[in-house]
Amino acid sequence: MDAVKDYEVVEKRKVKYTSDWTLWACYIILCVVSVIEVFSASSLDLKNGSVYLPIESHVKFLLMGLVAVLVLEHIHYKYFKGLMLLAAPLSILLAVVVALFGESVGGASRAIEIGGLSLQAAEPCKFTVVLLLAYLFARFQKREGGLSTKGILLGFGVMFLYVALLITQGGSNAFLIMLVSCLMMIIAGLPKRLLVVGWTCVALAVGSVLWLHFSGNDDAADAAAADAVAVQSVDKKKENSSGFLKRLPVWKSRIDDWLGTGVPEYKKPTVYDHDGNSQRHHASMAIANGRGIGVGPGNSRECSRLQLAFSDFIYAIILEELGLAGGIIVLLCYIGIVIRAGMIGTQCKNAYSTLLIMGMALMISMQALYHMGISVGLLPVSGQPLPFISKGGTSILIMSMAMGIMLSVSRYAVEHTSEGLRGIDADDELPHDLRADNPSGVM
Repeated sequence: MDAVKDYEVVEKRKVKYTSDWTLWACYIILCVVSVIEVFSASSLDLKNGSVYLPIESHVKFLLMGLVAVLVLEHIHYKYFKGLMLLAAPLSILLAVVVALFGESVGGASRAIEIGGLSLQAAEPCKFTVVLLLAYLFARFQKREGGLSTKGILLGFGVMFLYVALLITQGGSNAFLIMLVSCLMMIIAGLPKRLLVVGWTCVALAVGSVLWLHFSGNDDAADAAAADAVAVQSVDKKKENSSGFLKRLPVWKSRIDDWLGTGVPEYKKPTVYDHDGNSQRHHASMAIANGRGIGVGPGNSRECSRLQLAFSDFIYAIILEELGLAGGIIVLLCYIGIVIRAGMIGTQCKNAYSTLLIMGMALMISMQALYHMGISVGLLPVSGQPLPFISKGGTSILIMSMAMGIMLSVSRYAVEHTSEGLRGIDADDELPHDLRADNPSGVM
């Protein structure tokens, strides 16, 4: 018996902790594309000074993000429970402060400037939701598998708390939190009967969208005016008109525009970029100008006309400059991240590591797909940065932290062998409340 124990100890010591190179490759490719395309798309952001000034700031944030990835990669994922306890109150405080005192961007309070640094609340809140749900769903797993009732209620409580905090800071942020939260619930083993309830809620949401579209257009002029405000360039002044009710006309106008013609009708702006359909119009023109093969980096025609081309519509610029091939490569990187996370997650021995890596991957990939859908006209216009690529310090740092956590799980939860991935039993290293087995929803 003692010989068997000694053998197990020797075997455990032979485990070689290595990070997943597929995740690293996707991350590096996206960062390289980011440097090229942000430099090209920042022509409207040029002011007095060096032509390299906009990209210098962006590269600094990318390097800071790389440092965050390298640091978190080498921290055992069991310690991220402490990160969760720190992130939760800070993210709530930031969301409240931004809602009350934040700068208005596109008609909604989205950021606050502190010490010359613009901080957004949406990205930290999404990140924190994944940390909280991963812990709660692992903590409240049933012995026979699946989520307990308490875990489900707490999960919905976390989701609705952050949705309420962000609803006035952009409807798409609230939508992404609900989407990622529901997907994590399914992974954690949400009972099938509750899936029916979930799909019913989806049907009600779709019905609400259709009602907004077909409920009458007697106030169309006001809706168009609201949309014009929503899509114009960043207004640095603080506004008091960013409440939930006053955002409804903006959302309705965008949904009306989205449910209309696939390619927006051209309207010559009387004042540059203040026409209601300018963003969708110039994004469509950028994609068309690429002609599938691309015009080459630095040769974009629409980046000087498309508002926030370096952030909210950078995928349209990628399609214009790098063509369909470049766009597909970027898309495959995000798909590769979530697929590889799924492969690693299925081999993890415990629920916490599975939910951590899958939650972070879903947060990154769902936001990326949402951004791409907006850029190509498949989804209503809304401000969502493209992870690792769009210009924006908060987004880059938070998404880099998410990637660092994923790499930590790939390093300490699974072993990379010649035969493939193999889960590492870490029960003796994890706190007692995080030792639940891999949830049945993934296996």
